[in-house]
Amino acid sequence: MGRIMEASLYCLGAIYFPAQWIRVAFTTVALLAGCGAVQTIPTAAAVGSPFSFVEWVEQMIADPEGHHLTPEQATAAFYANQDSASPSEHGTRGLLGKRVPRCNEIVNTEAWVPHAVACINELARRGGDCRVQFSTRFCISGTAEINGNSGWDTTSSCNDVARGAGYIMDHCTRADNTVQGSEYAHGNGILLVRIHRVGV
Repeated sequence: MGRIMEASLYCLGAIYFPAQWIRVAFTTVALLAGCGAVQTIPTAAAVGSPFSFVEWVEQMIADPEGHHLTPEQATAAFYANQDSASPSEHGTRGLLGKRVPRCNEIVNTEAWVPHAVACINELARRGGDCRVQFSTRFCISGTAEINGNSGWDTTSSCNDVARGAGYIMDHCTRADNTVQGSEYAHGNGILLVRIHRVGV
């Protein structure tokens, strides 16, 4: 018990010891190693999880004025987690269960990824509603356009449009830094969100 107490005091920061305490040197060294291990164990937040555009969008929606990754940083973070980014070909779309957007529906209509991400950033921070009457353009940035399509007059929040676009980015972003695909606005099965190159 005495040795444990002495070593514990050492671990808590005592730096001067009587000569007779030297006999516990080996015990102290072992416990110090344990203390160091406790102090350097990374937390879950530090380790993090693979980057997701959907999660990035959710963070901006929750705190529009907060400090979030810029579109350029978000794009870099996404590619940093990809060994070989290959698009999902023609997934199954649906509001229930796992959402899988449709990718590469029309060849040669791909948008530049950083421009598409900039559009999503704008929509996620915009707030308000995004209304569609057959086909409505929500955002243009550089070569990228995000629009909505529906056979009905329908409205979703611009946040939910951004969520749908985030799903497209997570599933349809290509290794050549381009993206094209479509998915429904979150919670609205008649408002189809599309990301594609401007003018096509």
